[in-house]
Amino acid sequence: MNDFPISSKRLLLRYIRETDADAIFSYRSLPEVARFQYWEPFTKERTIVFINQCTEADLKKENQWIGLAIEYKGKVIGDCAFNISNSIMEIGCNISPEYQGMGLAKEALSVLIDHCFKNFEIKEVAGITDSRNTASIRLMESLAMQKVAGFENHIFCKGENCIEYKYSRKNERE
Repeated sequence: MNDFPISSKRLLLRYIRETDADAIFSYRSLPEVARFQYWEPFTKERTIVFINQCTEADLKKENQWIGLAIEYKGKVIGDCAFNISNSIMEIGCNISPEYQGMGLAKEALSVLIDHCFKNFEIKEVAGITDSRNTASIRLMESLAMQKVAGFENHIFCKGENCIEYKYSRKNERE
């Protein structure tokens, strides 16, 4: 797994390490970070399980989530992840609330998408979000992703009826 780290003007995206446990727990344990996710706020134990899943990931395997730490000024402030299946890359991102609103999620996902479009056989990038998650919708739209017409996945999540939207963008290099 030598495809990372990658960097942008302000960020370093690298594989998640065991030493990231405290930083990851600090934001993934917050209800506002977990609100629109399938998972509940992390415990310390769940953080370790997550890190182990990330460190055991293999880019050569189809449909496996690859988690990356997002470093800003030498500090882990979030994580992003992707999986590739049938030449489609699905993405996700979590940023600590104290670093939201600074364009860091957009910068992280932009460099990740560009890197993967150049280095892997990917035809499209996609993201799925809760229809109430306006920040995620704005983020995907800022990445030139468009809402997929006709995709509305009605689910029951965390005791609530939810509607998921899908956003996508084709690889212009294809």
